[in-house]
Formats: sequence, structure tokens, C-alpha cells
Amino acid sequence: MNTRRNRVIIRLLNNIYLLMKGLLTPEISNFKFALGQSAILASRQSYFKVKNLWDAEVKVYSQWGEDGILDYICELIELAKPRVLEIGAGNFLECNSRFIAEFRNASVVAVDARADLLNAPLHSLKWKNHIELVNEWITPDNINSIIEYAEQNINSVDIFSLDLDGNDYWILESANLSQFKIVVVEYNALFGSSHEVTVPRNDRFERHKQHSSGLYYGASLKAFVELLEHKGFIFIGTNRSCVNAFFIKKNLRSKFETLKIHDLDKYVDSTIRESRDSFGKLSFLAGIDRNIAIESLPLWNIASQEMINVRDIFSR
Repeated sequence: MNTRRNRVIIRLLNNIYLLMKGLLTPEISNFKFALGQSAILASRQSYFKVKNLWDAEVKVYSQWGEDGILDYICELIELAKPRVLEIGAGNFLECNSRFIAEFRNASVVAVDARADLLNAPLHSLKWKNHIELVNEWITPDNINSIIEYAEQNINSVDIFSLDLDGNDYWILESANLSQFKIVVVEYNALFGSSHEVTVPRNDRFERHKQHSSGLYYGASLKAFVELLEHKGFIFIGTNRSCVNAFFIKKNLRSKFETLKIHDLDKYVDSTIRESRDSFGKLSFLAGIDRNIAIESLPLWNIASQEMINVRDIFSR
């Protein structure tokens, strides 16, 4: 009898929790947005003297403060109501485009292979904004189809955000970015600042399947800087955690008079300890131990057009 009664009580509590969650989630989201909005508006008072891009960081829905950085860039280039294509938007709860959609009434095409993206709790955004949620696996072969889809459905594109933890370099290499003004891309700080390297192309790349640590993915910052230079963009900095790099069209550089660009070494000083063990639990590797964990894995050296190992980029 006690067991049956306990099951009933547990079921009842779960139902109460789900009910309260459904009722409170929109209110919590509204409160979070209001706090973020206040922080952004306060931060704008200092935009005229920003020297390092990360000084503009404000985290609302983004993972590492990209909400504030994107607002800073949009303010300086006078992009009042941007149109955004975000590749790797997760479930749209923590991403680079959600806050800009709410705050600047931006139109967004958010893309991810996660099925739960389509169930994202948009609440009032569903009717206040033009937001397209696309559940698709992105490769170098279909990226331009997605860009064309965004151009047609939200009438133009201004911001391109890419965060797939894997094949990112090869996708960006194939992407037609001619219509974009801003590019945000995640890089792997563990690959250092001196070499143009990326994981070999693998259109089914999954970060934790390639190596249990999750440290092996993406491309070096220098690889993206050189690639986007050829596509007409200039590097203007990263967030403080050395995760995402920001680029603008070259003709917009003069609008960032106070912004200083440092040697790339300054942007790979990552202290993030997100490594996993073989059971999927956080192992908190730090410093050179992170590199040692993946030292035998292959990298494609873009400059020399040869395959090397992770250990080679620290011994050359």
C-alpha cells in the first residue's frame, strides 16, 4: 500500500511541477528579458569608449555574453532591425539570435539538427517577430541552400552566426556570405594562434563521438581570420572566454574607432574546463592537459595542405 501511495504522490507532484513550469516559464522569460534590456541600455552609455570587444558583453540568452557584443556592433553600424541566420541555434533557449529578436525586433532563421528546436517556447515572439525554425543537419553542400532560404523568407540577411562544434570551417568555406555584414563563428582556442588548422572534413562530425573529451572540434582562430579575410571580412575581436570570434565587412571598420585589435595570442587564452571522461562526466582538464588528451588526433593544415596531428601545432 505504501508503495502504491508513494507512486500516486510522486505522480501528483510531477503534474504540479509541470503545471507550474508551464505557467511560470513565460513570466521568468519576461523577467530575464527585462533585466537584460536594462543591462544593455546601461552598457550603451560606454559604447563610444570600448577598446576590447568583450567589454561590451552582456549575457541574456546567449552563452558567453554575445547578446551585448551584437548590440554594440549593431549600434555602431546603425543596424536597427537586423535579419539573422543562426546555424547551431540549439533549442533556441540559449543562442545568439533570441535576444536580438526580442530587443531589436529582428527577423531570424534559426537552424539546428536538434528535434526539440521545433518545440522551442517562443511565447509572444511567435506573433511579434518573423522567426523561422529549421530542423536540418548542415553541411558544406547544403549551406547555401539555407542561406538562400533565409534571404527569401526574411527578405535579406545581415548577421551570420555559426556554432556546430565540428565541420564549421568547411561549411564557412563553402558559404556565400556576400550579403552579410556581421559574422560570428565559434573557434577552438586549444588549437592555438599560430596555425591555420581545422578538423578534417567530415559531414557527419559529432563532437563527443569523435573523442569522448569533447575537446576535438572546429578550427583555429587563425584559420577563420584568414578565410574570412578572403571573403571580405575583418576580425574585430572575441568574447572574454575565447569561444566566439566576430567579423565585420571591411568597409565598416572605420565605425569602430576606439576598438583595438591585439595579436591573436590574446584571444586563445581559454580557461574553460569542459572536458568529459569516457563515461561522459566532466573531468575538468586544464592547461596543457587538454591538448595532451587529443594530441594524437588529426588536423588539416590549411596553409601547407597536409595532414598533421594536434601535437604538431605545439612542436613547430
